[in-house]
Amino acid sequence: MSFVANGPELKLIVLEELHRAFDSGLDGVSERQRNLLTYLATEELEGRGDRIKAYSIATEVFGRPKNFDPQQDSIVRVEMARLRQALERYYLTEGKDASVVISIPKGQYRPVFTRAEGPAAPPPMVEIAPRKRKLGKVALFAGLTFAGAVAGVAAWRFAAPVPLGVQVASGARSPIVAIPPFEFHSDREGQDFVAGGLQADLADTLSDYQWLTVIPLNEESGAGAPPEVAKPDFIIRASLRLLGDQVKATVLLLDARSGAARWTNRYEMRLSAGDVMAMQRDLVAKIGRDVGNPFGIVADIARAQEGAIRAASDEALSCQLRAFHYWKTFKSQDYAPAWRCFVDAEARGPLDAETLAIGALLSLDPLNFPLTNRTLAEARAQASLMAGRAAQMNESDFLTRVANYAVALCGGDIEAFRAQARETIERFPNNPLGLADVGARFILGSGDYTEGSALIEKARAIAADLTPVDTIAVAVDALRRGAYEDRPGLRRAAARTDSAVVLVVELALAAARGDHDRAANIRRQLAEIGFPDQKSAGEALDSTCWSQNIRDLVKSKVTLAFVEARAQ
Repeated sequence: MSFVANGPELKLIVLEELHRAFDSGLDGVSERQRNLLTYLATEELEGRGDRIKAYSIATEVFGRPKNFDPQQDSIVRVEMARLRQALERYYLTEGKDASVVISIPKGQYRPVFTRAEGPAAPPPMVEIAPRKRKLGKVALFAGLTFAGAVAGVAAWRFAAPVPLGVQVASGARSPIVAIPPFEFHSDREGQDFVAGGLQADLADTLSDYQWLTVIPLNEESGAGAPPEVAKPDFIIRASLRLLGDQVKATVLLLDARSGAARWTNRYEMRLSAGDVMAMQRDLVAKIGRDVGNPFGIVADIARAQEGAIRAASDEALSCQLRAFHYWKTFKSQDYAPAWRCFVDAEARGPLDAETLAIGALLSLDPLNFPLTNRTLAEARAQASLMAGRAAQMNESDFLTRVANYAVALCGGDIEAFRAQARETIERFPNNPLGLADVGARFILGSGDYTEGSALIEKARAIAADLTPVDTIAVAVDALRRGAYEDRPGLRRAAARTDSAVVLVVELALAAARGDHDRAANIRRQLAEIGFPDQKSAGEALDSTCWSQNIRDLVKSKVTLAFVEARAQ
């Protein structure tokens, strides 16, 4: 059955489903969340979905004053997260037979009305089920046994409803991370609620990294699951001890198949003035950074175990992992496999939005031109086409947004870049990769130096070790300000990579501060990778999407380095 957007038939069916969900209790949502869902559905059905913003929700639903600031007041983000979780629980339980599914994709406020294609035949019992919905969703299975939870995952994914008017291509299954309740020990009474809060907050934080699927488990989880049913790939087990003002947490990442511990870490902090909520927030941010970061431990293990974690047709996940690995190392030997993976996946059939976005970003990389023998203009044109196709399929996806604002910047549309970039960090305010990427592009591409530096600082407060890109941006901004001192982060990046751009920036800084020995070493490294002189170093900079002012600044210092070399 098809629907006409905003037509009376669609309105009737959605409103009936909304009332049916409320009549069932919708898993005990609060009156505030009922009002929120009613508001979202009504605005979308009446054709006003584009005006649904954090500000309008806060002032029109929650009664906040006109000077509401979403950076200072998190009510909208918190209530939206709770509503998403409640909806997912509902459609996995009481609402499993609904004809229309109401959902709110992560990172946006507009609801999506999805048609179920009718009762699905019992799915085959396989270990890994194809993904048919957006990565990074949190599937909350409170009150279910582990067997029921994983069976629900399999049934939901095999019988995943199709968005109205959208064709869904088969794609990768994201790694599944399960989070049992935290073990909690305290020397004071009345603190048991902390364990449940930590579990829920960690699930919400990890879901911001859209390449993961996150399953919080209940107390009964872990027994009775048939071995052939889809299971998590990883399990996070954590214990927390609260003794006086000392907080000690131990976190284990377990291989869900073998039970082997693949990673462990201990976190220690002080409980400031009894502020348990602040402790909970800081601890969850640190664990989320180490585990969920696409450059973190799960990505490293998943990339090494692609065959075990993905089905044979899951090229998209493989391409994501390879791209993440390249963006972590910036080595040419890692770029080629990532690009070939994308090309092979594209040749085999339709791509999902995330894979198209990755292809667009890889096309914009300076290493693409020598590998593909394309011109800069040709590569950027292809990137623009892929980013546009990704946006048509899923404009709210994080990687899709990154690809589109990157294309806008490279195409010289600075205002479009700024608007899209700022909207991205507004919708993903706690994603360090987004903050760092936008911050770096503000510095290197659009000249928004102060704003860019602040975003990178915020990203590093969440995850200290990201990619060489933010390190380059900070170094270039220092060069712009006349701060020429040695930068250990850039030196480390230069030692680990064969990226001409990284080495050229390090050469510029060394020349600016008069470090002749360091400059000589970098010139040798550049010559070894095919950039032996001032002209080729300048061409490396011109292959980036940096502003002309920034490129000229770096080139002026590089010229100094080569002039001094000839003088010696």
